Amino acid sequence: MFLRRIHLRTNVLAVSLAFAIAGAAVAGCDPATQPRSADVTTTPAAEATEFSTDEASFLEEIRINDAALPGKSAKELVAAGYATCEHLRGGVSVLDETSAVERTYRFDQGPLFVSAATTNLCPDFAS
Repeated sequence: MFLRRIHLRTNVLAVSLAFAIAGAAVAGCDPATQPRSADVTTTPAAEATEFSTDEASFLEEIRINDAALPGKSAKELVAAGYATCEHLRGGVSVLDETSAVERTYRFDQGPLFVSAATTNLCPDFAS
């Protein structure tokens, strides 16, 4: 099961890199069609290597669900994801953390953001 998860994450990383490159090319053609989570999809390939497999999976889940924090870069999204994990480990309930994320970043995708963080950045919390 562990090896299947590694293979899955490797495939997710490869696909996310392909989406980032394709997204950057498409977004450059017509800025009006750029998704709300543009910072995630237009991450240059060089910057993508700065992220661990877990972080890349987190960013991919955020991109797929269109749950990026408004105006935040990929690095800032990862930092916010880790902050969510720390809050939860510190005893904050999932519901309270979801509300706090929505209130802090003024967006309505808190459940998707918290879920992506717990699944990818602190899976020990989710299990």
